[in-house]
Amino acid sequence: MPGTAQKSGVVVAIDGSEESNAAVQWATREAAMRRDRLTIVSVVNREYLYIRDPETQDRVHQWQRQHAEDVLRRAQAAVEDSDGATAIPEIDTQLIYGKSVPVLADMSKDCRILAVGRRGLGAFDRLVLGSVSMGLVHYAHCPVAVIHSDNQPDLSQPVLVGVDGSPISESAIAVAFDEASHREVALIAMHAWVDVLDVAPEFDWRVEREEAHEVLGERLAGWQERYPDVQVIRKVVKGNPGRWLVEHSGQAQLVVLGSHGRGGFAGMLLGSVSRRVVEAAHSPVIVVRPS
Repeated sequence: MPGTAQKSGVVVAIDGSEESNAAVQWATREAAMRRDRLTIVSVVNREYLYIRDPETQDRVHQWQRQHAEDVLRRAQAAVEDSDGATAIPEIDTQLIYGKSVPVLADMSKDCRILAVGRRGLGAFDRLVLGSVSMGLVHYAHCPVAVIHSDNQPDLSQPVLVGVDGSPISESAIAVAFDEASHREVALIAMHAWVDVLDVAPEFDWRVEREEAHEVLGERLAGWQERYPDVQVIRKVVKGNPGRWLVEHSGQAQLVVLGSHGRGGFAGMLLGSVSRRVVEAAHSPVIVVRPS
């Protein structure tokens, strides 16, 4: 089974929220599947607190530490008490003081993948994508898996990857093939050949449609040779790629895409398609960052 990742280990960030608990479950399966080490991290940020009374400040800091330790204990127990469907990976727990995004982004330099809940305890209800998950898909040095608490994917379903011909899309294809191979499922490779649904429908788009099939075939050719065990299902669609990926995410156990594609401005750290998919997908999403 060929592999593409040079780094090893799975890191999952937790805060006790339902979505971080779901991230622990996903990360446990991901680590066990590859016999990787699982690192469970709780980051305690004290810098945002301004408490004038030293005694009160000490009590608050003590509560923060106790809460973080309790969250780590419960997460480790949940991994160790798995129902047998998933092997128990080697586990490490860490409590780190600092700001969540910089701490986790630094840890991402040395791990294969970083998992996080879509939103944590500090997210406002109106924020679909939490500040930590948003920060990590912007600044992490490895692929970031964003997990929703209400998503319990069928593990027999395929992996879905978005392909647009950009350099970061090529990296996403590599991750997607590797995930599909380890999960022993098919891979759906989707390419959208027009980014706007209602653009001049009376035009003859046959040339663009044919070129789209050619682009998809060219991007997949080498990878299919490296992963002969992965059945590839090609889908060429017309319209906004984010809409199509979200729509098909309900029939996939995992969606993989680049952080930004051919339509993104050079200064954009997270493209409109990837953001839409991370926020609205019906399955876990891996966002692949530039290496």
